[in-house]
Amino acid sequence: MALLKTERGKFYAALVLLLLPTVVGMLVFNYYPKFGTIKYSLYRWDGFTIEEFRGLQNFVTALTADPLFWQSFRLVGILLVTNLVKMIPGIVVAVAIHRLRSEKWQYWYRVLFVVPMVIPELVWLLIWKSFYDPAAGIFNVLLNRTGLMGVLQWLDVKAPALAAAVTPVREALVNPVFGSVWGLSLAGVTLWLLAPGLRGAARNWGWWVFALLLAWLLWGPVRAVVTLAAMLLGAEALRRTVRNPSLALKGVGSVLILLASLFILTSMIWTAPTKAFDAGSPAWLGHTKLVIPALVFWGFPWVGTIGVLIYLAGLQNISTDIYEAAELDGAGPIRMLFNIELPLITTAVRINLIFMTIGTLTGYGLFLVLLGHNGGPGNAGMVPGLYMYREAFYFGRFGYACALGMVIFAIVLAITILYHKYVKVEK
Repeated sequence: MALLKTERGKFYAALVLLLLPTVVGMLVFNYYPKFGTIKYSLYRWDGFTIEEFRGLQNFVTALTADPLFWQSFRLVGILLVTNLVKMIPGIVVAVAIHRLRSEKWQYWYRVLFVVPMVIPELVWLLIWKSFYDPAAGIFNVLLNRTGLMGVLQWLDVKAPALAAAVTPVREALVNPVFGSVWGLSLAGVTLWLLAPGLRGAARNWGWWVFALLLAWLLWGPVRAVVTLAAMLLGAEALRRTVRNPSLALKGVGSVLILLASLFILTSMIWTAPTKAFDAGSPAWLGHTKLVIPALVFWGFPWVGTIGVLIYLAGLQNISTDIYEAAELDGAGPIRMLFNIELPLITTAVRINLIFMTIGTLTGYGLFLVLLGHNGGPGNAGMVPGLYMYREAFYFGRFGYACALGMVIFAIVLAITILYHKYVKVEK
């Protein structure tokens, strides 16, 4: 009580009173519903009344007996990879604006990037939906007038022929040794992690747990343990015989990852003719084989407003002394980009990575508007967030939807921890 009578005590009391409404609001409207999710995930709940305590049965069903839920992560994996590529145009644009010498033009370019935020997101999604309309959509009109529709018709014949030629090679060389191309890529990444040696690899214990679980699913329990142990012993034997074992392991690992990527691109994506381009008006959102390309192309030219502004904020924190020193050393624009600007905005890149990952794994608005609650034909556009939404609001399985949300939360948390650990800020 004596502290409250002092000026400092009164100041702190005023701060607490000012923060109290915000803290109470966050506890009531943000944290309480999330703790409620944990509770209701243990019940069979229809959104109104708790009907039955199920314990962990909802989680067991989600993890072991719901193939559509795990199928939805296939599309998420594709979108995560493509969204990483989509971050590049935003970085390039931010660097270009930052390097403008005129502060006036910098200001107006920032304003131009903020203006699209005025358009409601729902309107933006409806515009893109009309963009893909098979009869009058702008996309098909552009493809026909530029001749690219003919290229797609040619690829619709040649790509499946290439897949038919490559598939026997993949099945004869990859599957007997690695189980699948996913096992091949897992082996490549494992060799990369073994490059620093046993001590360096031991630091990535979280990865080894994940690799063992993944190998367990791909190869079976016995083969997974034997294969990973053989790779570990082989890497140590190579370390004693080769002059630069780290470079050798990274080289072999890179070759395996590259081979896996080539096999996926050539033999696992476009495996059969779609016949969707013959009439010159493909239904991009109504064909099982065209839904994913349409979702990947969505948002072109992939220059997000928020992302550009975050990158600009990071670039503006770089001291002019660093640029002056680089110019004295004879560094050109490209060298400045890779040696100065990109390393010093890693924090901004990490923030965007986290936002992008969370949005990709949990988002459902885009897919609901474009494809409906079933994710389009054959559930081709189903993602975890949309599946969770469908289970809750269309089928009334709110308890099961809460369990799905908890699984998604655990995956997002794990990926975020990996970003914080491996996306380092180099100063």
